[in-house]
Amino acid sequence: MRKLTLLFALALLVFAPMLVSAQSDQITLTIMAPDNTFAKPEGTAEASDVGSSKETQYQMLQDYTAAHPNITFDVHNVPFANLDSTELAALEANQGADILDVNSVTVGSFIDRGYLAPMDDLIKKNGLDTSIFYPGMLSSAVFQNQTYGLPIDTGTRVLYYNKKLFAAAGLQPPTTWDQIPDLAKKLTDTSKGVYGFVATSGEKWLWLYEHAGMYALANGYSFVNADDTQCTLNQGDNVQAIQFWVDLYKEGVMSQDALLTGTGPEREQAFGNNKAAMYLGGFWSADTLKSQYNMNYPDDYGIVALKGKDGVGSATGGWILSISKNSQHPQEALDFIAWILGDSQRLADFTGLMPATSGASALTLKGDFYQPFKDLLNSPNTRHPIPLNPGLPEQAETLRTVTQAAILGQMTAQQAADSFCDQIKDTLRTPSS
Repeated sequence: MRKLTLLFALALLVFAPMLVSAQSDQITLTIMAPDNTFAKPEGTAEASDVGSSKETQYQMLQDYTAAHPNITFDVHNVPFANLDSTELAALEANQGADILDVNSVTVGSFIDRGYLAPMDDLIKKNGLDTSIFYPGMLSSAVFQNQTYGLPIDTGTRVLYYNKKLFAAAGLQPPTTWDQIPDLAKKLTDTSKGVYGFVATSGEKWLWLYEHAGMYALANGYSFVNADDTQCTLNQGDNVQAIQFWVDLYKEGVMSQDALLTGTGPEREQAFGNNKAAMYLGGFWSADTLKSQYNMNYPDDYGIVALKGKDGVGSATGGWILSISKNSQHPQEALDFIAWILGDSQRLADFTGLMPATSGASALTLKGDFYQPFKDLLNSPNTRHPIPLNPGLPEQAETLRTVTQAAILGQMTAQQAADSFCDQIKDTLRTPSS
């Protein structure tokens, strides 16, 4: 008996380090994401009960831990409206989650403050082929040639045109931006409350991404330079990015109320009620037109990726997966991110927007309706209209207000551009020596 006891004690001495090692190899990856991302559906007892598709977001966590038994996840969901401030507060307190689901308009601020981990070495070690991402998407979180995030999805915009109004006027739909003013004028009948074009500038992001930015990108105009160190809107022909909208308004082809105070829904409302012939919007507009106005593609309307001087182009936003500088397990975090984004089917199932890779887009963006969006995603002119940077919110709001002032005749387009550059000068980065 004593011999057996001694042998058991010796065995414990031999295996104890292995047990400690096994426990220390257990890793919990924390994730901070909006609303119900990765969340277990309410009322679901088992992972196997989640929907009919294996690759739901919640199920992905279960699949990953099954393949990687040493990994567990701790998901912190935050209401969408509070996500930016909550992530920022955690990062400032050095308590940032391992993985952050970041709004693309916010990531520049996090990069500038040094809150995100550089990812290039992690990506190289993982072996993820970053060429799978659309170029405009991948560049959104690159600063000084270092990658600080990988894109999940996006939402490009196109021109919607009302076939009923075009047919009644005997007109063909436009293919270029230059055709918009003349067509809009011919389609306007103010006696019937019908306008050729409806636009909204009551909210800064809609104005930047769905109006001013779209026109500028397709035509080669810029607001600031590529590294956000110099304002360019008041230089050369760039002022046309404001002048176009001033001239369009002066033609009387846009409703002033919708233009100055509208925050988005006014466009589908006017279009769906046959009170507007054209507007700019994302693919999500199709659901609104169908559900609220019984308008269907391609019977009732068509869509076009408008060409400018530089070809087709569109503003793009979207979401980005980044790694906090506070992460104790950056490689494991990157490996999980790559596991989702690097597989076309997995990414297609993960997002309800337009996936950031061509492989995933091919699985989700099916049919003629999505072809213009694919054309835009493949264009080098599809990207953020202003480089992502900490001052972007102020820059977007300033652009909106000076453009409105020019539209109302309170200043010329050139004066508006000069005012923009003067007001945002303190938001620009200092050129590196």
